[in-house]
Amino acid sequence: MKNYDVIIIGGGLSGIKAFINLKKNGINVLMIEKSSYIGGRAFSFKDPLTGNYIDNGQHVIVGACKEYLNLLEETNNEENFIRIKNYQVPVIKNNKVSVLGSKFIGGSLGLIISLIQYKHLSIKEKVLLIKLLLKIKYINLDSDINKEKNFKKWLKINHQSESTIKFFWDIFLKPALNEEIDTIETKSALFVIKETFFSKNPQILGLPKVNLSTLWDRFEKINSRNIMKKTIVKKINIYKNKVENIILSNGKKLVAKNYIFATQYSSIQKILRDSNIDLNLKNNLDTSPILGIHFWFKNKITDDRYIASVDSEIQWIFNASKNHNNNENHIVISQSASSKWMKMDKKEIKKIFLKELNLIYPKANQKNLEKFSIVKQKDATFLCNSKNELIRNSVPLNLKNIFYSGDWVNTSWPSTMEGAVISGKFASEMILKSLKR
Repeated sequence: MKNYDVIIIGGGLSGIKAFINLKKNGINVLMIEKSSYIGGRAFSFKDPLTGNYIDNGQHVIVGACKEYLNLLEETNNEENFIRIKNYQVPVIKNNKVSVLGSKFIGGSLGLIISLIQYKHLSIKEKVLLIKLLLKIKYINLDSDINKEKNFKKWLKINHQSESTIKFFWDIFLKPALNEEIDTIETKSALFVIKETFFSKNPQILGLPKVNLSTLWDRFEKINSRNIMKKTIVKKINIYKNKVENIILSNGKKLVAKNYIFATQYSSIQKILRDSNIDLNLKNNLDTSPILGIHFWFKNKITDDRYIASVDSEIQWIFNASKNHNNNENHIVISQSASSKWMKMDKKEIKKIFLKELNLIYPKANQKNLEKFSIVKQKDATFLCNSKNELIRNSVPLNLKNIFYSGDWVNTSWPSTMEGAVISGKFASEMILKSLKR
């Protein structure tokens, strides 16, 4: 039986980051992943209806995601992301496009210039919006100014109109937090805005050029001897306040000095229940769904790389073929906080969104449509609410040699790829410190 310094249970982004940190410090580490791929919930799959490989969701990064960007660099994936400076988000309303973000000027100044030129708000609305953004830039997240917990109410207190909320705040916050603006908490919203627009990080919008799962092909190839895929951890055995070993579903026993649970919270709950460990783990994280609508057209419908829509059912449109540099005319519509679509028939969803897309791009019609696919992620992300914060601030099982990572761990970030990577970094650093004692 081979012993390891560290066994990482879970091959998502947090597990990958922890693996890299530990390995470069000479630690003998093993990664165990239950699925046939690594990368966690940001993955690609072969769609059974169309035969195409598609991502489970449209993932976008910003310059504030510095640890995720570092991970891309560590795995030689920098060239696999398109970087758009100063965001430059085209917003369409009543067939008129106006851009948020300056093409040539970055920082707060570029944002303010783009807002002055923004066509979807009145002069008064733009002045009040700019005043509030400058206020957010300098306020402390824990200050008394933010006593109102509901962000929409907080916006109203700060003189933001319904149009401003819909044509600015909603565009960024709904996809960032995967939550309706009506229920978003103030502290989470302000964190996102400050990190996105007012941090010292580069102001970029990053889009993948390749399918998500292929990002980790090189990492997996280099470390194949220390990665076990399609392998399920069935239970753990505890002795003297430490994990003594883990048991796989095939009965095999594995031993390590330390263990990182780099899995979803629900997966940890299951392993501990199956291990007959009696803990108060009845609470589940409140989650929110994401809907992805994939259309393939016979002929090109647009040259736009991406666009946000504010006066239709559609939220964001991504030109996957342009981003991936292929000729498939593949368009992805990404719908955050999409509870109302989860029980609807997929053919009905296709009908509704094809009609909405046609209003924006006239060539997007049934005659031009080649095929489609609908991807429903019912538990795509967890919500940033008080109940979930209690779970994030606790550990499921406190033992000397067990550590946790994943986007559910409290890193101050919401349920994002950045939060997952940060948690993997933290877990590996704690192990390295313990080994030096």
